[in-house]
Amino acid sequence: YAPERAEVVLLLDVDLHEHPAGYLWWAALSGRRLPPMNRIYAVESGGSLLGSMADHRLALKPSALEAFLLDLAKALGVLPGSPSRDYGGFLPALVEDLGRGGLLLPGVHLSPGAQALAMAINARLKAPVAYVPPLEREPATPGAFREAEGASRLVWAAEGPLPTLEGKRFAALLSLYPREAPFSLPLAHPLEAGGQHRDALGRLWPAQALVKPLYGGKGLEEVLAGLLGEEPPALSPEAKRALAEGRPLEEARPLALEARPGLEGRLPPLRQEAPLELTLRPDASLYDGRYRENPYLQELPRPLSRLVWDGALLAGEKEAEKLGLLEGIRARERRGDPRRPLLRVRAGGREALLPLWPLPLLPQGSLTAPLSHFFHPEGVVFAAEVAPTGRDYPLVSTQYHGYLGEVEAVKVLTEEEARKAEPKEEKEVSFYPPWPQGEHAWAMTVDLTRCLGCGLCVLACQVENNIPAVGKEEVQKGREMHWIRVDRYFAEEGVLHQPVMCQHCEKAPCESVCPVAATVHSSEGLNLMVYNRCVGTKYCSANCPYKARRFNFFPYAEAFLGKGDPRRAKESPLALLMNPEVTVRSRGVMEKCTYCVQRIELARAEAAKEGRGIRTGEIRTACQEACPGKAIHFGDLLDPNDPIRAHRQEGRHYALLEEVNTWPRTTYLAHLKNPNPRLKEADHGA
Repeated sequence: YAPERAEVVLLLDVDLHEHPAGYLWWAALSGRRLPPMNRIYAVESGGSLLGSMADHRLALKPSALEAFLLDLAKALGVLPGSPSRDYGGFLPALVEDLGRGGLLLPGVHLSPGAQALAMAINARLKAPVAYVPPLEREPATPGAFREAEGASRLVWAAEGPLPTLEGKRFAALLSLYPREAPFSLPLAHPLEAGGQHRDALGRLWPAQALVKPLYGGKGLEEVLAGLLGEEPPALSPEAKRALAEGRPLEEARPLALEARPGLEGRLPPLRQEAPLELTLRPDASLYDGRYRENPYLQELPRPLSRLVWDGALLAGEKEAEKLGLLEGIRARERRGDPRRPLLRVRAGGREALLPLWPLPLLPQGSLTAPLSHFFHPEGVVFAAEVAPTGRDYPLVSTQYHGYLGEVEAVKVLTEEEARKAEPKEEKEVSFYPPWPQGEHAWAMTVDLTRCLGCGLCVLACQVENNIPAVGKEEVQKGREMHWIRVDRYFAEEGVLHQPVMCQHCEKAPCESVCPVAATVHSSEGLNLMVYNRCVGTKYCSANCPYKARRFNFFPYAEAFLGKGDPRRAKESPLALLMNPEVTVRSRGVMEKCTYCVQRIELARAEAAKEGRGIRTGEIRTACQEACPGKAIHFGDLLDPNDPIRAHRQEGRHYALLEEVNTWPRTTYLAHLKNPNPRLKEADHGA
């Protein structure tokens, strides 16, 4: 799919972490979210990040969603007949808009009939789609999982849920993490093994091991070759050249496909409606449970719900009210009580106990559960039954840990308003004298139109800056250590996301209250922490209006690496995870975003060694590198060629909490929407 070449995109129950090319899709879509903008529609049965960025959204049960797709096919002339309904004006407006150059992106868990309809609709629209051969000749289907459970001898090398290993004559498990099995062998991490792999676009890439296996793990190719009594194939000269040049070994070969007439007679049956329908979707962090042993991913707040360390049954507010549980949940929220009702969920012949988490985006009659906590090998959508157990389970969400109060944190403009907006004159009035100006003036802008709320910036910052995971109990107390938090807002315009980190204020309230000068201001505009001065008064945190500082209440890093023993922390293999360019903080020390000062100093040293100045765009922060939508830009306000200067001259540029007069160096660009004028006043369930 090439979403960047489409004027109108319809997202059909799809999210970026569910499809191999999901992040590439958002990278392409976000490039068109600036004037002249594309327009995005979403029709979905759950709450998704991609759907939350749409200009118009329609929430339907899984069966009703496939019925909508059937009506869309009829409205476009793909199938004979007329649509059964117009969905509050949503369908005719969508059909008209798709004629400008549309593309449909279908979710991976739609039924085969719905997938066939999506392909036929894209063919009718002449959408920018090129089909490539599947990555696997025999994909791991539910049938393959059942076959593995029935086999007498089994070697299982797939991550995720395990088939039954009991009662087999031979059972071996190859995994990144040790697990219970008759034979459990370490599988080499992708960074420890070479080979050849195809990416989401069908291109074949050679890979070379970057580190020696820590625990003697073997790559899957080596294991298979050993089972067959052969030597693993060596890299060919052409593969070595491709590896050295950083190019694919083989480009994708698109298939020549044409839609055959008479689709209505061959179409597989679509999903049948049920009173309550459950969709099992991959967890945004743990996927199907394969990353359960990774504390970084466990503690990464889930998009939309902002939950950590747990999975939950997501239901719409009307569904929770129908169960008689919504009022009690909201009362507990107001008291700060983390307990949520535990429900017994039956679907597809299986059963699970899951706590309930109401989410406004879901339609009535639709439930969503993460595959990491409710795995079923034979499908993703089932008729479901739920019943309260009378018990509770504590869930921890970070959404209100950095609550800024009743303020307009995220500004939203339409494309037309953005074109007319004039740059706002900055009023810089202060009793404090100006700081001496250094060689550079570092600053950052965050384009909220391109921010998806995925949390990759949080994860990249954590790995780059040696930020520990602290565990569910500490997060519940508001002691998570992430230097970036992503605030989520449900507004009339849809779901809005805002990354908030240290704003590096020119008139920083934290600097004036520190009694030991542990937080200082550099001549280049950085608000810096001197860790060995900090005595832990926490005055700076109390005085920060952005709630962007983190305090080490315990020796979290030592506990994370060595289970509380500093000597074991130094000897732990997890010490290899630490960035040697960044200090590992200990108990009683305050910390926060530093604009990746270690990267600034490294670039400065390289430039000095080569006898030149720092080039435009040479320094990229960790969050900037990881962002799939390129929402974050770091630059120098004194560099006339740096795009950050143009960002500050845009009409949608603004500072968070401008009224507190801190003159932040981190600023924002307002979120843009491109609504269809025909649907502005329509009631279609958006």
